[in-house]
Amino acid sequence: MLERDYIMRLIRQFFEALEKLKEEKAEKQSSTLQLEIHSMYRAYFHQPESFFYEQDAEFILHYLLQRIEMLSELLCYDASIKSSAKEKKELYRKALYTMEYLDTHSDTFSFERRRKIGEIKAEVDE
Repeated sequence: MLERDYIMRLIRQFFEALEKLKEEKAEKQSSTLQLEIHSMYRAYFHQPESFFYEQDAEFILHYLLQRIEMLSELLCYDASIKSSAKEKKELYRKALYTMEYLDTHSDTFSFERRRKIGEIKAEVDE
């Protein structure tokens, strides 16, 4: 529960910070805004802006797919400890969707992932 709350707060903070930058665009110098944007790359994506500038889009998506895998595992675990059947099923659906997305977009085949998808489908179909 704490991890999920942390992630939701982090997402909210990201969009609030981005919106604040957009609002301050007219008031701040371009160089100051650029420094703030650079700090957002590091804070929210754990990479400097140069990583995203220099890598091709496919490599960046592969990097982000790893984050999707982390999220799907977290959603799955979170679902497993829910007492509400409705919440549990909804989280399992999200975990299934993200894991299937990962499975179709990843360049790595994983028997473990396929097994997990089967387990989650069983939970969703109950």
